Amino acid sequence: MFKKYLMHDKILVRFGSLLGIIVVIFFSVWVLSYLLLPEGILRGRSIGQALAGNDLAGGSVWIEWLRLFAINLGVMLIIIIAPNIFRTEGDYPLGYITVTLIVIMFGIIIGTDSFTLSMGGKIPPTVDIFGSSGLYEIAAYVLAAAATANIGKYRLVGKWPKQTIEAIVLSKDKWIVQERNVGVILAIIILIIACGWEAYRISIALAI
Repeated sequence: MFKKYLMHDKILVRFGSLLGIIVVIFFSVWVLSYLLLPEGILRGRSIGQALAGNDLAGGSVWIEWLRLFAINLGVMLIIIIAPNIFRTEGDYPLGYITVTLIVIMFGIIIGTDSFTLSMGGKIPPTVDIFGSSGLYEIAAYVLAAAATANIGKYRLVGKWPKQTIEAIVLSKDKWIVQERNVGVILAIIILIIACGWEAYRISIALAI
């Protein structure tokens, strides 16, 4: 049932299905991490936080915006889109798995207040999250994963570490390529807006 929608021919169906699953996973992890894990457990322990730092890049909102966008675009291209060249033995794009792992990490970070700049304590699950940039960055990742679900060239067969790789024949239909390109462009636009909002919020937090 899941595969029917996650691997649907239409990008909107793939995106909606994957986003729905991701949202459920995110809120579940958020609740569990808030209830069970210590505050700040992941603060300063991720590559993204190390790259982002704890102040405005160059003391400028605009430069910080560019830095955040560069980091997130790198994540999208390297960790979300590139893995989609491979598919799991069950024929799912590998990028679906990497975006899920990122969402789990984000759920833990927000549930334990493991942000670089502390929010003042563990954050209980609330709909206020829809006013933050993080959720929209995740949405951009999910859209990129769904848009490039059909770029797979190889399938992983067997159990790690004894997996083998077999080739996949790609569809070259013009409408598939156009739909994929539009999806990736929209994902980047969402990322640009989300990173701008995050840079602004950081500048306000540092000014207090």
